[in-house]
Amino acid sequence: MTVLFYISLFLLFFALLRFIIALLNFLTRPILPFGKPIDSPMVSVLIPARNEEPNIGKLLNGVVKQTYQNIEVIVYDDQSIDKTADITEQFKSTDDRVSLISGDGLPTGWMGKNYACHRLAQSAKGHYLLFLDADVTVSPSLVENAVAYAQRKKLVLLSMFPRQDLQTMGEKLVVPSMNWVLLSLLFLRLVRWSKRPSLAAANGQMMMFDAKVYHEHQWHQLVKSSPVEDIALSRLIKRKRLRMATLLGTNDVSCRMYGSYKEAINGFSKNVTAFFGGNIIVTLLFAIVGTIGPFLVFVSLPPPLILLYLFCLFSARMLIARISEQSVVANILLWPLQHVAFLHLVYSALVFKRCRNAEWKGRKILN
Repeated sequence: MTVLFYISLFLLFFALLRFIIALLNFLTRPILPFGKPIDSPMVSVLIPARNEEPNIGKLLNGVVKQTYQNIEVIVYDDQSIDKTADITEQFKSTDDRVSLISGDGLPTGWMGKNYACHRLAQSAKGHYLLFLDADVTVSPSLVENAVAYAQRKKLVLLSMFPRQDLQTMGEKLVVPSMNWVLLSLLFLRLVRWSKRPSLAAANGQMMMFDAKVYHEHQWHQLVKSSPVEDIALSRLIKRKRLRMATLLGTNDVSCRMYGSYKEAINGFSKNVTAFFGGNIIVTLLFAIVGTIGPFLVFVSLPPPLILLYLFCLFSARMLIARISEQSVVANILLWPLQHVAFLHLVYSALVFKRCRNAEWKGRKILN
């Protein structure tokens, strides 16, 4: 037996393991169930916004129409130069639950979003603090279902990965890779079941905290300089042996994160390594294995094992596409191009790590 043969066997085992994880995620359906809260604690819906004119109106329209009535809605306008504040003021004039905070600059050492969330939490009065990114869309029952689930499971943090709305070819090449990585490497139910920090995961687009615990720890202040605050916060919570859960937002939260291939590459390049423990070397190895793996398997293993490898590879993609509510056919046909895009993404992440002048929404990543 050659070294190449044993490497190929390892690649087959890795593909089989990822298929099993994808299957477990598919079978257990980690989505937010319908529920009725035990009582009606106030929920503070907190929205950090910087130049979100195309999005903020749609989100606020969904928030004020929630079936759960005991809410306050606070928007932090982070020095926008568009009509973000004007649109918020329109909602404020017709619904006294809506208020607006005008940003006063960014202190040294803070990431913009982290500081905005920190300021929002300081003004919130709710029993729960629900942070939503301005580019998400929410169902009318999101708050009701989230409160019921957090109460039933006694959660300090509930987070959700929104269903992604993919319109352009560029988005279809880049965005699905994130769920492909996440749902084939992490059995999401373990985020709630296990206390291990290595099994932490969260998404900053939707994070709902128990306010008492949040104010006790000042979570966003603890991660003020982190460009991937969601993962950092989930690991902090697990290290403190507190309860959290992360679900897919299939029915309740959706989002169109980026409008083009370039936007998606630039956006994900700042946090793709978080899926691999923040380790750029591990990220590179994963990308390299995905690139050369099929070729090594085809030249080193007998036909039955090649077929098993292909079955694992494509079945996992089909399962993840189904649970993510993405096109199965598109994710199969576009697989080679998606992988090229992923290689480009990892390269961009390398550049991002080395570049101290990286910007996001017109502001340097680190102030």
